[in-house]
Amino acid sequence: MIKKVPDILIRGGTIVTASEAFKASIVVDKGKIISISTQTNVHADEEIDATGLHILPGLIDTHVHFRDPGMLQKEDFLSGTRSAAQGGVTTIFDMPTTQPVITSKQQFLEKVKLIQPKAVVDFALYGGAGVENLSELPGLAEAGAIAFKSYMVAPPSQRTHEYIGAFVIDTASLYRVMEQVKRTNRLLCLHAEHDNTIRFLTERLQQDGRRDASAHADSRPQFTEALAVSEALILSNALQTRIHLLHISTAEAVSLIRLWKKNGSTTTAETCPHYLLLTKDALKRQGPNAKFNPPPRDESDIRALWNGLADGTIDIIVSDHAPHSKQEKDEGKENIWVAPPGTPGVETRLPLMLTEVFNKRLTLFDVVRLCSTRPAEIFGLYPRKGVISVGADADFAIVDLERKWTLRCDELETKARETFLFDGCDVRGKCVATFLRGKSVMKDGLIVGTPGEGRFVRTEEAKHQMG
Repeated sequence: MIKKVPDILIRGGTIVTASEAFKASIVVDKGKIISISTQTNVHADEEIDATGLHILPGLIDTHVHFRDPGMLQKEDFLSGTRSAAQGGVTTIFDMPTTQPVITSKQQFLEKVKLIQPKAVVDFALYGGAGVENLSELPGLAEAGAIAFKSYMVAPPSQRTHEYIGAFVIDTASLYRVMEQVKRTNRLLCLHAEHDNTIRFLTERLQQDGRRDASAHADSRPQFTEALAVSEALILSNALQTRIHLLHISTAEAVSLIRLWKKNGSTTTAETCPHYLLLTKDALKRQGPNAKFNPPPRDESDIRALWNGLADGTIDIIVSDHAPHSKQEKDEGKENIWVAPPGTPGVETRLPLMLTEVFNKRLTLFDVVRLCSTRPAEIFGLYPRKGVISVGADADFAIVDLERKWTLRCDELETKARETFLFDGCDVRGKCVATFLRGKSVMKDGLIVGTPGEGRFVRTEEAKHQMG
């Protein structure tokens, strides 16, 4: 019997893991890595020369808002996953705050059916968790929710009824949600800001006539994040519930998380490029485009975040890709309160962080750990995702570390390109090819993946691991 030749051979590149880099050939068959070898006599149906390039595990972005269904003027699943592929991201986790908010098993399954035909990369989905839908959480978990999302602060509009099932703005409600999420064996992901204080400060600033962009930061000072983080840590410890703290932005929160982790907490945490690279001065320069929640902070917070990444206090870097149209953002130029919060970023997380490798803030191993391997571990997808090893999905981001280029908003795939905060930023390190389960989805800046090739990643396919 004639032995079948494998599908793909990638030779000549340097494989990068969370702990080492080495030159080897990767052999792929039926979407999986079947061997990693230094042998030169291997052949395949398709052979790819990666000489001079570095091969990273496909990036995982566990925090995106692709706005589908219901807000397609901002983004849809096709434009969002194309943007992901452009940035070397092969798996995304979409948040539940679409229209409708995904708070039931039926809504969850309907969303999967709607978006899967558009998906260029693999995807997982969150379920929304609030006191109004406690009875729905087991069904959402059964349907395949990767985790649950709750906001500890009220929604950014008066249309509160549209967000039922995702907001827990008092301690008793948070306790009840944590208690029920624990029964599902899923992770609870928390947007931690202190609602009552923010509402009070916002109302006072508005009464004082403040409408300028900087008022947004003044309405949500650093301690409002620390208050909510502290509450979440205390309750999760009391209930022994796993939590993941979203988009951490302050030195105070980093200190709290570090302390609790030293005392044995399994809490995990994330931050984003816009918190690592921008201060609140961005609000003065870029107005409503720089409005996001929590807001940009001070240089001292940036230093604390980098230190938190270095010592493991902060586990991962995500984009919190939250796109809005230019028209929506521009409405806040004269009155910051009416601008929607959020900024796009799924496409540019990798080049921004590769640039920080050259700035000596990160190593290439750190980029893999923070953007690929650790996200897979936290959410139970490791070792299928987030690593280059035999048996893993053949998901790769192939990068040219020497490529110097400039981020241009008009070259982005996202619909929110006109609101991009890093337009004109010089970067170093470019993703030149993205592979999803052995298939090329992006090559030399062109999206070559077919909508519908992305698959829904179900939690049943992996064991959840403690953080």
